[in-house]
Amino acid sequence: MLRRLLTSAPAMAVTAVIVLATALVTPAAVQGQPAPRRLSLAELVTAVGQHNLQLRAAAFEVAIAEAQLAQARGGRSPQVTLTGSYSTGQQRPGTLVTIPNPPGPDITFTVPGPDSDQVLLRVGIQYQLYTGGRVEAQIALAEANVRGAQAVLARVTQQVVFSTQQAYLQALLARERVAASRQTLEQAEESLRVARARVQAGVAPGFDELQAEVAVARALQEVVQTRSGARNADASLNALLNQRLDAPLDLTDTLDPRPVPGTLAAATERALRQRPEIAELQARIEATRASIALAASGGQPTVVAGVGYDVSGTPSVNSGAWSATLSLTLSLFDGGITRARIREAELRLQQLRVQELQTRQGIELDVLQAWIALEQAAGELAASSKALEQGREAARIAQVRYETGVSTLLEVLSAQATLAQIEGGMASARFVQNIARIRLLLAVGGAL
Repeated sequence: MLRRLLTSAPAMAVTAVIVLATALVTPAAVQGQPAPRRLSLAELVTAVGQHNLQLRAAAFEVAIAEAQLAQARGGRSPQVTLTGSYSTGQQRPGTLVTIPNPPGPDITFTVPGPDSDQVLLRVGIQYQLYTGGRVEAQIALAEANVRGAQAVLARVTQQVVFSTQQAYLQALLARERVAASRQTLEQAEESLRVARARVQAGVAPGFDELQAEVAVARALQEVVQTRSGARNADASLNALLNQRLDAPLDLTDTLDPRPVPGTLAAATERALRQRPEIAELQARIEATRASIALAASGGQPTVVAGVGYDVSGTPSVNSGAWSATLSLTLSLFDGGITRARIREAELRLQQLRVQELQTRQGIELDVLQAWIALEQAAGELAASSKALEQGREAARIAQVRYETGVSTLLEVLSAQATLAQIEGGMASARFVQNIARIRLLLAVGGAL
C-alpha cells in the first residue's frame, strides 16, 4: 500500500505536468491562421534593407551631398539674369501753348505732360573668367563629400546586414534548441516506458519509475523554455520585417557550418582595401585638400565678364542699349584671415593622416581577432561533433545495460542528461561558427 502511494501520487502529479506542458508546446489549430512565411537569410536582409530607418537616413546624406555637388558645378556656368520694373506717379497737367495769328484768331493748343509710367527692363549675362581656383576647389570639395557619404552608407549597410544576420542565426539556434529538447523528451519518455515495464515485471524498484517521471517532467519544462525562446527570436525577426510580432515564420536556412577560404594575410589585405572606413577617411582627406585650395583662393584675383541689354522709357516710347563690362577684384588685405584658414586646413589634414593610420591599425586588429574567433569556433565545433558521437553511444549503451538489468536507471538518466548538454553545446557551436564567419566578413568589409 505504501509503495503504491509513493509511486502513484508523484505519477499523478507528473501526469498533470505532462498534460499542461503538452498543451503549451503543441500549438492549437486555429481556423484561418495564415501559413508560415517562408524566409531565407537573403530575403530577410533584402527586406530589412528596404525599410531600415538608419539606412534611409544615410541614403539621404548621399542625396544631399550630390545636390551640393550640383550647386558647386553650377559655378562653372554663365549666370543669366532678367530684371524688370514698372513705376507710375502723379500725372502732370499739360502746357497751354498760344501762337499769335494776326490775320485771324490766335492758335491755342495744349501740349500733354510727360508720361508718368516708366518701364525698365534689363537682361544680363555674367561669366567668371578666373576665380583663383575657388570654383574648382568647391567642386573638388563637394565630390569628396559625395564619396564620403557613400562610404558612410556602405558602412551603415554592413552593420545593419550583420545585425540582421545575427538575429536570423539566433532564431535558427532557438529552433535547434527546441528540436534538441524534444529529442531529450522522447528519450525520457522511452526511459519511463522501460522503467514502468520493469517495475511491473518486478525486476526493478518503484523508485526507478519515479525517477523516470521526474526526468520526463524536467524534459517537458525544457521544451517549454526553448519554445518560448524561439517565439522571442521570431518576434525579433517580425519586428525587423515590420509585420505582426506573432506572425509564423518558416526559416529555410540552417546552421550548417560554412567554410571560410583564404588566409589571414589575404583577409587583412582585402580589409585594408575595401573597408568603408578607409574610403570615408580618404574622402575626408581629399575634402581637406580641396578646402586648402579653397582657402588659398581668397588671396587670388577674380575676373568677371558681363554683357547686358537695357530697355527703358515709357510703355509707348522706349529705347534700348547694350553694354559690356570686365571687372577685376583683388583683396589686398584681409587681416590674415586667408592665411589662418589655410593653416587650419593644413593642420586638419595632418590630423586626418594620423587618424588614417589609427584606423588601419584598428582594421588589422579587427581582422586578426575575427580570424582567431573563427579558428576557435572551428575547433570547438570539431570537439562538439566528436563529443556528440560519444554521448549518443554512451546513452545507447546505458539504455541497453538497464534493459538487460546490468545497470541502474540512474546511469541511463545521467547519460541522457549528458547527451542533452552535448547536443545543446553542438547547436551553440554551430551558431558560434556562423557568427564568427559573418563577423569576419564584417571585419573584411565584404565577401572574402
